[in-house]
Amino acid sequence: MHEEKASLTTSGIGRTVRTHHPAVRPLPHPWHAWLTLSNDPDNTTPAGWDELHRTIWQELGLPFADALFLRSYNTLLPDQVDLHGRPELLAAHPHDSIHTWGDYMFARTRGFDRSDAEAALAWMERIGFRPRVWVDHSQFTGNMLHLHRTGSIPEFRDASGHVYPNPLYTLDLVHAAGVRYLWDGTVTPVLGQDLPLSDLTYTLEHAGDRRTGLARYARSRVRAGLRPGTVPSARDANRAYRRHRFPDGRTLYIFQRHGQWPLADIDGLGTLLAPERMNALVRRGGVCIAYTHLGKRPAARMADPVHVPPHTRRALEHVATLHRQGRLMVSGTARLLDHLVIRDHIQVDTPERTIRFTADGIAFDRLGAAELAGHAFTFNLPARPPWKVVGTEGVLAPRLEEHGRKTFTLHFDGA
Repeated sequence: MHEEKASLTTSGIGRTVRTHHPAVRPLPHPWHAWLTLSNDPDNTTPAGWDELHRTIWQELGLPFADALFLRSYNTLLPDQVDLHGRPELLAAHPHDSIHTWGDYMFARTRGFDRSDAEAALAWMERIGFRPRVWVDHSQFTGNMLHLHRTGSIPEFRDASGHVYPNPLYTLDLVHAAGVRYLWDGTVTPVLGQDLPLSDLTYTLEHAGDRRTGLARYARSRVRAGLRPGTVPSARDANRAYRRHRFPDGRTLYIFQRHGQWPLADIDGLGTLLAPERMNALVRRGGVCIAYTHLGKRPAARMADPVHVPPHTRRALEHVATLHRQGRLMVSGTARLLDHLVIRDHIQVDTPERTIRFTADGIAFDRLGAAELAGHAFTFNLPARPPWKVVGTEGVLAPRLEEHGRKTFTLHFDGA
């Protein structure tokens, strides 16, 4: 039996990187690119949340997934929306992300402790909420990667050899809650991840202007020559997700978000998702996890009774048009990352006419009909004679859609 698997390539820093099988298209037909919003719920008032829900999910019908605070103890933002105060959030529109265990910033005497996470986990289990995505919050002491890493460290050892358990460690509870993807704490200006960009193109887009970019590129080439193996390739640096081993020995996936720190509010979103930028994303291809705070607006506009400004609404309307046209896929962040992980672990056995969906062991321990429901994968292969499709639990029966003689899509309906 000859089995063709997703290939493994080695990056410039020696890290092994998995890429999808060449017969599997990066995105399912007919999509040219894929957009998600990774929203931090900071500063979201009830009125702001209502307008966002009405505009994005009801009027425009955009199938993004949202993020939430489980609890908010922030004394500077007493009206900030959280799930405890508004349990109807989960039923209103999809949520796949939690912004840590809650907002404990400026909570005065209400500090965070592991027991808070234990109580939150028990509560989420009771209400059936299993988020797939964790995003660190500001300077929260229980963050995993952004500014503080205390939440991922089980214990501390001092210079005398004394070992102390860390009362802020909760990564094991985060995993138990269902999280498999964590924001890595960085924001990339490159529009479109999961693309094989050249090192020069990647450096220029990070620099912002050509002169600075060329100088940085020249320095990186010199460094690569003097210290081989220390400069990561653009292909590795621009990946949509990566494996990360935490101090407790646990391995999960981490991801970057796209944007710029000053644009991370509802007004900046209109610039980030401007029609010309979304058209460029569709032309280029790839995926984009856009970084924003939907509930936050610039201080100068706080008296405005309208939360979503006209230019941001126009940008969202254009996104909705591209989605209806079948050019720009729109979904929650977890849905996108799940697709990429599943895609990158598909095995194709051409002689045996078999397509195998294999579990990666991090996001998925098994891949059957339930796990694949709602997903679709397009193959640059002739559909006839028929292929046998197998998951980790046995034979699968996806719906097959042919696109000419040498391309087909497998749809796993039932989501």
